[in-house]
Amino acid sequence: MTAVTDLVEVVDRLLAPDGGCVWNRAQTHASLARYAVEESYELVDAIDSGDDEELREELGDVLYQVVLHAGLAAADGRFDLEDVAAGARDKMVRRHPHVFGSERADTEAEVVRVWRAAKAAEKAARTSVVDGVPRAMPPLERAVKLLERLEERGDAATVVTAVVRAPEQEAAGPDGSAGAASRAADVVDRVDAVDAVDERWGAGMLAEVAAAREAGIDVVASLRVAVTRLEAEARVGE
Repeated sequence: MTAVTDLVEVVDRLLAPDGGCVWNRAQTHASLARYAVEESYELVDAIDSGDDEELREELGDVLYQVVLHAGLAAADGRFDLEDVAAGARDKMVRRHPHVFGSERADTEAEVVRVWRAAKAAEKAARTSVVDGVPRAMPPLERAVKLLERLEERGDAATVVTAVVRAPEQEAAGPDGSAGAASRAADVVDRVDAVDAVDERWGAGMLAEVAAAREAGIDVVASLRVAVTRLEAEARVGE
């Protein structure tokens, strides 16, 4: 037996109708979704910390989430951890034909090309370049992913420009008068609303993200550094 096998047995015991854990048995994939996100962020924190012990622990927490989801599916007779691992194994073999097949890829750029070609073949049923980008991603990360897809297609700048202009056009109305979006913004200003949604501000931020990417800046990592500094400054004097 291995530690992974032991972990599967622990999860099976937790999910057992007799003698198991009431809380674990009550969970669903949907109810556990937020924990998968939280554990993933904690893993990123561990990576940033450079602490191997913390990294090992957080990898284990992410692994536990995978095993638990597989255990729930196995309890319903749908699939188990072995099926999950087999799917991941087969996918990696398919997407690395330069390792497991006859393709050649001697540089990172060539590896990316081969990977994208293999993925495109698998996802041939997709009708849009942006299909498959998770809507549950945080907005900044999702913006970056969508921009990557558009950059591959070659029209990122055109699409971003259309997004930036849309709120202005809606605000103007079809005859050049103040439209519904502008009137709504006026109402927001009058009531001094908190947490109001400002699409024009959002479009401007998207344009900033696109410009930063064009300049070779990793916007997610850069913002993470700034927020880390914000946290450190907030702790000064506590």
